[in-house]
Amino acid sequence: MGKKKITIEDIAREAHVGLGTVSRVLNNSAHVSESTRKRVLDIVKARQYTPSAAASKLARNDTVESTVGLLLPDIGNHYFFEIFETIYRKFRGMGIDLLIFNYEKHNPKVIQKVLDAQLSALLIFAFQLDDTERELLRRRNVRYLYIDYPRDNEHCIYTDNVYGGRLAARYLISKGVENPSYIAVDPPAQANADRYAGFTDELAIHGMKPGQTFNAALSEEEGYRVGCEIIESKSCDGVFCYCDDIAAGVVRAVRERRASLKVVGFDGVRITEHMGLSTVSQEPGRIGTQAATIIVQIMQMEKEPDPVRHCITPVLIDRNS
Repeated sequence: MGKKKITIEDIAREAHVGLGTVSRVLNNSAHVSESTRKRVLDIVKARQYTPSAAASKLARNDTVESTVGLLLPDIGNHYFFEIFETIYRKFRGMGIDLLIFNYEKHNPKVIQKVLDAQLSALLIFAFQLDDTERELLRRRNVRYLYIDYPRDNEHCIYTDNVYGGRLAARYLISKGVENPSYIAVDPPAQANADRYAGFTDELAIHGMKPGQTFNAALSEEEGYRVGCEIIESKSCDGVFCYCDDIAAGVVRAVRERRASLKVVGFDGVRITEHMGLSTVSQEPGRIGTQAATIIVQIMQMEKEPDPVRHCITPVLIDRNS
């Protein structure tokens, strides 16, 4: 049996540093301490490691050249796409390649593809890894950041969904709505529960209770279907939608049928401006910029930093929908 080939991950693991640090050492970057440089080079020499072209891409000409992976469950979601678009543009200007993985939760084949790609870091959209997946990434020193998913002891950027739900309730109340309802996403998500909690808490402050909760898959067509159902039932005079994609469908139904139903969405994607749709905005472009900045900072550090947790405070955009 032939001798196992030493990889950049092996060097990083033995030196207790990230992949980015090893690559900067191999490229003779100034942004590495001398003690770390010596430790990495000693291991490289002892293991007779020969860097491949892919392993030598990280620190040239004052730019960070590397590959960051993106675990994305649904690029058809406007909110996710606008974050991804911003990250892509930010990385392109920094010489960073972006590799997208279509991910079904806890699929070991996808995680293996991530490991095989020898990534410098990983961005994870809207769900958490399980213990096995986290351990696999830790062993390879692949640092990662959750986007749109709060975690107590891991790097994450997320929105205050409870406060966002409160903003939605205030909006409907300000428009004279007396019987508000909620359209939840199906299948349910933690963000769904948090937005609804804020919504009901704010209504309670004003002596109101939410009406019937409706369910819709995450699409404009589903929003249109449920919007027609609500209009026909005459069960409420205002509705808070889990996301803008669903709200866009509801607004289309309202305008086709000339109904008086008030509608507010959640996300702040570009389509809301074109449709004149009120929304609780997470400012997806801002999230993408901050996520790109944070992950680069994390992967450039010699040692794993303390958890970086960044909370986005949403804002209401009132278009009188």
